[in-house]
Amino acid sequence: MKKSEFGSYGKISASDEASGRSNNQLPKGGTSTVTKIARPRSRIQIITPCCISQLLTSTLVDNVFKIRGFEVSQISIVRIIRQAERAPNYILYKIDDMTSKPIEACQRLGRDKAKQGMTPLPVGVYAKVFGVLTSSTGAKSLEVLKIRVLEDMNEFTTHILEVVNSHMMLDRAHQESTEESMPVAPSEMDNTAGVHDQCQFKFFLKEVLRLIQECPLLEGKSVHELQTEICTSVKDIKQAIDHLTIEGHIYSTVDEEHFKFAG
Repeated sequence: MKKSEFGSYGKISASDEASGRSNNQLPKGGTSTVTKIARPRSRIQIITPCCISQLLTSTLVDNVFKIRGFEVSQISIVRIIRQAERAPNYILYKIDDMTSKPIEACQRLGRDKAKQGMTPLPVGVYAKVFGVLTSSTGAKSLEVLKIRVLEDMNEFTTHILEVVNSHMMLDRAHQESTEESMPVAPSEMDNTAGVHDQCQFKFFLKEVLRLIQECPLLEGKSVHELQTEICTSVKDIKQAIDHLTIEGHIYSTVDEEHFKFAG
């Protein structure tokens, strides 16, 4: 699989999603060096759906940010605006998806928007952010290309599925062999929040099982760790764990929050 296939859910024309850009400086101040992702010159760019924990734990290699060793260009996140501050040349948001600490997202304003007194989006709403990851003095933040209020909560569910799908594509890119498929009873689908059809639920189960199987700790993988790495709700994780436990793929260890692979 080619690396360009990662995040293909989000293959969008950059001009369709990104607004015009200005030369205003980021609000970090001082003379610190700001590193941002090198962007492809082609008109079509890959937008990779992510959760904030992935962004904050990404690595910087040769001026390129990588998640699990995989290069990313533009990214998208979905969650709640916790803070919004207006400055003359930019708006600074704090976005929180509860997978990690909130991340700062800076929307720089062109001269026209600055003169018009552009109003920040309200605090407490769900928003979708398209942006580029940057790093200043070791602190990662987002340079916003576009930000908008979520009009339909189905977009939130879709984003979670896109993140899980991206994990699966990464996994396939790094593995030479394909894991055995796991049968899923249709009755299980009705009880699974955030995962709509049998195919996607099977992918979700395989991702949970893979993370548990790869955990080297004696106590196994915790529910909290799974929730953070897959970027979904604890309820979804526990439903997947219940299914995998019943099928005999995993078992609990020190308590009902830690699980190991039974194979």
